[in-house]
Amino acid sequence: MSNNFVIDKTKKEILSTLVRGGKSCLITGATGAGKTTFCYSLADELNMNPVVINCGSTQDARTSLLGYFTLEDGNTKFQESDFLKAIQEPNTLVILDELSRASDDAYNIIFPILDFRRNIRVDEVAKGHEVEVDGSVRFVATANVGIEYSATRTIDRALQDRFMVFNLPYLNKRQMKSYIKKQYDSETAEAVTPLLEVYAYTHKMFGDGKIGSRLSTRAVLDVLPLVMSFTMKDIMETVILSQFSQDSSSIINDANIIREYADSLGIYN
Repeated sequence: MSNNFVIDKTKKEILSTLVRGGKSCLITGATGAGKTTFCYSLADELNMNPVVINCGSTQDARTSLLGYFTLEDGNTKFQESDFLKAIQEPNTLVILDELSRASDDAYNIIFPILDFRRNIRVDEVAKGHEVEVDGSVRFVATANVGIEYSATRTIDRALQDRFMVFNLPYLNKRQMKSYIKKQYDSETAEAVTPLLEVYAYTHKMFGDGKIGSRLSTRAVLDVLPLVMSFTMKDIMETVILSQFSQDSSSIINDANIIREYADSLGIYN
């Protein structure tokens, strides 16, 4: 996705104003809704350098967030992590991606940088124990929230209170078509129309509790390079339906329900 990402204008202006003023913000929403992409867009709008920290890979929190020792010419040398470097670099927007997948140790390290202290105790650094966060550094985080995300966890309330929380919903069918028309062209937007109908249908069926998952914004955008070279039937069977659980012992499953609807649209003709 590009920087012209679709989001409510007022919500985006409020979020931008808060981040510019130094308030950390948490972007929640379903997977594939464009949370991380929106953070890049925000950095571009604020003329800041974005640095993404994958909180899902912080099981060894001190190594991931602070750094590690290496052997150089027979001497040990501490190598600062990307995170530690980023918080000291002026005009940086630190994106704490997938915050709900972070470990307790990671939370404990992150806590002090988000309150009035704005520093981290790093015993490994020879020049001193406290690493100060540069005054121009800002923080945003993303999180998948909901029981459908098995690897996520409830974010500690004390940590969550350090953020202003904004939800980023999936784009609706109309927004998707408008976005595709702007980013690609009218021909692509028209060619993908049947898939947008399927996209909207999966969201309705998911909301009604009829299927267990739905197509994400990202899933549709990822197949756009295919629509002018392959039939919609091939895209449906090879790419789209493979994202849904198919239980061969059951005639009624998510993939078959969606396939039946796609067939009613003429995709399989």
